[in-house]
Amino acid sequence: MGLELTKILLNEGHKIGLILRSKKRKDDAIRALGTSAEIDFFFADLGDRDQIRNVARDVESAWSHIDVLFNNAGVLLDKLSYSAYGNELQLEINAISPFILTRALFPLLEKPGNALVVNTATSGLEKRDLPDIHELKKPTKFTKLTGSYMDSKLALVLLMNHLSGQSDTVRVVSVDPGAIKTKMTAGDGMPFWLKPIRNLLFKSPEQGAQNLYDGAFSKAHQGNGIYVSGGRAKKVAASLSDAQVTALTT
Repeated sequence: MGLELTKILLNEGHKIGLILRSKKRKDDAIRALGTSAEIDFFFADLGDRDQIRNVARDVESAWSHIDVLFNNAGVLLDKLSYSAYGNELQLEINAISPFILTRALFPLLEKPGNALVVNTATSGLEKRDLPDIHELKKPTKFTKLTGSYMDSKLALVLLMNHLSGQSDTVRVVSVDPGAIKTKMTAGDGMPFWLKPIRNLLFKSPEQGAQNLYDGAFSKAHQGNGIYVSGGRAKKVAASLSDAQVTALTT
């Protein structure tokens, strides 16, 4: 889906910076997109906070400002795993890492005066309550898709909403692209009963990318700290206090 979103943005005439995990991913991207002077490549393992901060410095050295930041990287796991920081791994990659990256890139985001941060969310978050912070970081039970993964996506939205209140010039939108046929939804992290539905009814990566683009740039969704699902802005009932944000991200 990230590849398809990149194609849309290139067609719209944007200069693109891609943060990839390895040089191999760069080679894959060039094969898919072709060589372009409009793409800069940066490298980081988003599970490593030092690498996140380093890549933010690399971007700052190369670019004078950022108009739009898309946080699209994510994982969907089939078992309970932990990051090097002791957090449930989906929480680390899907929520904490983009929060740290966005915060590190804030100096570049604040320069244009009207920058946008777009986060890839998922459906149903308006109906979901967040567990307490300890349970979120170290769950006592693991359930595929509807457990820690959904919690991580809600945590992403809430962390980014927290950031949205810290700047008058950076707007934050979290977008549910819909149920999409990606490598992630074809993997072991999907419950077995959903895979036939996925194969029949889930939409293409191209449609998911278009939904992300529309959710970000549609004039119907110009608020700050909003969650867009099914093409409509919906209110997320859960929230995080300053103390909870600190406990979650340190």
